[in-house]
This record gives sequence, structure tokens and C-alpha cells, in this order.
Amino acid sequence: MNKIARLAMAGIASVGLVATMNSAATAAPTAASVVAGPAGAQDWGGGWSDVRDVSIREKPSTTSRKVGTLKKGKIVKCWVAGCSAVDGGNYKCTSSSPTENRWHEVNWGGKKRYAATRCLEWGRVE
Repeated sequence: MNKIARLAMAGIASVGLVATMNSAATAAPTAASVVAGPAGAQDWGGGWSDVRDVSIREKPSTTSRKVGTLKKGKIVKCWVAGCSAVDGGNYKCTSSSPTENRWHEVNWGGKKRYAATRCLEWGRVE
């Protein structure tokens, strides 16, 4: 098989992979109800957990004031387009999981708050 044919086959496989990944990210949260503030929430991006409740914090740290709990099966929308994340205090999602320090900025009651990145799934929500 020549180089051009191999490149064409790789390109077709890549398109299929992207379409599959996009479908999975879009389909997962549609059954869950939305927990987010009014104006400013990004309709296309958010986080959810089908495993456990997750704390929402005032700042990106477990020592920061807890402002709410994202219940299992619910969605929280991102604060800005692109679902930005910042470094913050260390946390573990479970006692056996590795220590992490990335926090997503989320819209909680119309205010910028923080959710532990590794404790939620992130993707498209509408």
C-alpha cells in the first residue's frame, strides 16, 4: 500500500474516533437535570458525576468554604466558554485515588465557584 493510501485510511479512522468521542460526551448528561445559576452559564459545557456527590467550593481548595453539593446525576455548568480550570489545593476523589490539584471554574448560583476536576466528568451539556 502506498503512502497516500495509508494516510487516507488514517484520516478516515481519525474522523470516526472524533465522532464517537463527541457522541459519548454529548449523550451522557442529557438525562440529568441542571444545577446552575441563571445568566452567564455556558450551555455547551459542564460537569457531572454518576458515582457520588461532589462539593462545590468558594475557592479552589478543600480548606475553602463549601458553598454547595452537586448531587450524583446532576449537572453544573462551566463558568466560561472552554470550561477553564486552575491549579489549587490538593484533594483526592476517593481514599484510593491519586492526589490531584486541578479545579474547574463553575457557575453555582450565578457566582464563580470551584469543583474538583478529577471528581467529575466534563463535556458538552445542553
